[in-house]
Amino acid sequence: MNQRQRVASGLVVAVVTGSLVLGLAPAALADDTGSVAKQVASVVERATGTEDLAAGAAGSTVTSGEDGQTSVTIPDASTDKAAVTAADGSAVALSLPQTRNVSGVRAGAGTVVYPDAATGTDLAVQATTDGGARALVTLKNDKAPTTHDFRLDLPEGTDLVPNEQGGYDIAKHLPAGGTVVMGQVDAPWAKDATGKSLPTHYNLNGTTLTQTVDTANAAFPVVADPKVTWGYVTGTIYFNRGETRSIALGGGLGATAIAAIPGGITTVVGVTMAAITARAAAAYDRGRCLKIKLPHVYPDHYAGGYCQ
Repeated sequence: MNQRQRVASGLVVAVVTGSLVLGLAPAALADDTGSVAKQVASVVERATGTEDLAAGAAGSTVTSGEDGQTSVTIPDASTDKAAVTAADGSAVALSLPQTRNVSGVRAGAGTVVYPDAATGTDLAVQATTDGGARALVTLKNDKAPTTHDFRLDLPEGTDLVPNEQGGYDIAKHLPAGGTVVMGQVDAPWAKDATGKSLPTHYNLNGTTLTQTVDTANAAFPVVADPKVTWGYVTGTIYFNRGETRSIALGGGLGATAIAAIPGGITTVVGVTMAAITARAAAAYDRGRCLKIKLPHVYPDHYAGGYCQ
């Protein structure tokens, strides 16, 4: 996690084995599926923890975040998409990696499981109380693929920008200056069955995020995930050094700091153009840059990242 919205989780293990043979009664089949889902959820939740899980089942929408501003939709099937939707209706959707169409089963403290949805791999989705969605992959053995593709559908005018934490900001560059970061893909992580962290990283091709996990000497199952957050509740507007100087001097960009605040966000009492200008001046004098945190429109300063 990071202060700029790091906004992002786990999947699991276990598959239906030889007990699912031809002629098995439907009730027994349902029981076995539920049992497998519980096993998978147990593995996943041991890796992710359960403190930040929001209640929800496949196909439901879980309202999360401050003032109910963000909702997370959990897919009914592994071929559907997980989606995080902001109050203005804009959404980020995430496709799961899979080769089979598997129905989701809610198990554990709030994990929806898609057992054996990919070769040697279980999938899962969790909604988190900060308005995020985690897509989780569980590699069941050393035959499971160690790379998985997650395709992101982004709101118009936004793109993925690498950040210093190893993940990506979901950012929109404003024509008059400033970059609005409304969401984030958290830095990747992976853990083996003993809880040991494994080397993992992302590669980006267009809007397809590929996570690669190094499973050398790992104890299986291995759990890995991308986590996505989106919405004003974690949004921040970042200004670079030149833009910060212009705002500090009351130049042409002065009004941009206010104009950049998305519609529907109410400026808190006391946060005026003068206050933003003063904060910009203080930031510039310290070799830093101005940022405005949403939804409370709080001006502050930062270094690194967009501050160039």
